[in-house]
Amino acid sequence: MLVPSIDLLGGCVVQLEGGDPSKCVVRLDDPLAVAEKWARYGELAVIDLDAALGTGDNIDVIEQITARFDARVGGGIRDHDRADRLLRTGARKLIVGTQATPEFLGKYPRERMIAALDARQGRVVTRGWTEATDDTPVARAVELAPYCSEFLFTVVDREGAMAGTDIDAIAAVVNATENHVTAAGGITTLDEIKAIDGLGASSQLGMAIYTGRLAMDDAFVALVDWTKHDGLLPVVVQDDCGQVVMHAWADSDALRATLTTGRGTYFSRSRQQSWRKGDTSGHTQHCHAVRYDCDRDTLIYRVSQTGQACHVPGQYSCFGPQQFNLARLEKVIEQRRESADAGSYTARLFADPELLAAKIREEAGELIDAESDREIVWEAADVVYFTMVRLAARGLTLEQVEKELYGRHGRRR
Repeated sequence: MLVPSIDLLGGCVVQLEGGDPSKCVVRLDDPLAVAEKWARYGELAVIDLDAALGTGDNIDVIEQITARFDARVGGGIRDHDRADRLLRTGARKLIVGTQATPEFLGKYPRERMIAALDARQGRVVTRGWTEATDDTPVARAVELAPYCSEFLFTVVDREGAMAGTDIDAIAAVVNATENHVTAAGGITTLDEIKAIDGLGASSQLGMAIYTGRLAMDDAFVALVDWTKHDGLLPVVVQDDCGQVVMHAWADSDALRATLTTGRGTYFSRSRQQSWRKGDTSGHTQHCHAVRYDCDRDTLIYRVSQTGQACHVPGQYSCFGPQQFNLARLEKVIEQRRESADAGSYTARLFADPELLAAKIREEAGELIDAESDREIVWEAADVVYFTMVRLAARGLTLEQVEKELYGRHGRRR
């Protein structure tokens, strides 16, 4: 697995040599644009360097990123309040370094915790890599394995230098634990990524991909199994409401094009050439994420579909009509908000906040008073609908609500 790193300092995305703020090699001032680019390749690692160094906080930027993208978050998690808040943003996992102790980690579900093993000259360092300890990464991994699902092992000596990483040190940590290991620090070449992958570990990438030394599409393509279908991979395409809309094939060139441009691109076996969805029909696909399955011989594209995915006239999906769910209803509500159609009841609610507030109060009361199963379902549907209008009026989404609930699921015991 590839994990693109987004290191935040002063609200910007940076890459530091050796973790030293005075040696900033890369600085980008639009973290959301960076996140959107890298999110196609894998789950993001968002690291708050200001919080780690005790010089500030980038929580507002982190909340914007986790609201839209799959991310693990670390940096300065030294108390439960910060850990709780980051989990509530929808962070899939927390990366904990200085406070990576059995006592701290044990307060949370194991599957939500990543323990950071940051090592300089073979010893663990903490507090933004400024304080040395006597512990070795292997000893720390053995101690913490029961309290986390994964380790982030960073070879601090190699961080940002683009001179290669320490494969032997990574192998030692991998061999010391059954937990998954993600390696970071100095990873620069495809050969290193393949070697780390061969150990059963993932690669967290930073300086090399920001400076262009390593192309993310090359790295992604290199980890996929192309041997089973004559150099092609089956692609399952899923829209942003969760519906599977089509199946196609991709060769390495089509996959690269999808990753780099964000447009769904495939390989036609009949024409023996690549084709990009929508170039003829106008029914384009903007690809948010590409993921491979456990065997790395099948891909899933997660896309925003414009128009229909199927070539059959009037049919949305190659597997049937467009399905209805809350995500689809959310899009309809958003369309009503944007169109401001005076004849639409939803548009009236947007135009009259007091009416919307009154309806939420009314329907909540009717749900409480409902007695039969049918009445309860009916009133619950009303409450959900008016709540979704309230969210849309503030530019908020159901996904944010889901992430809030996911964060509560990972709360302290």
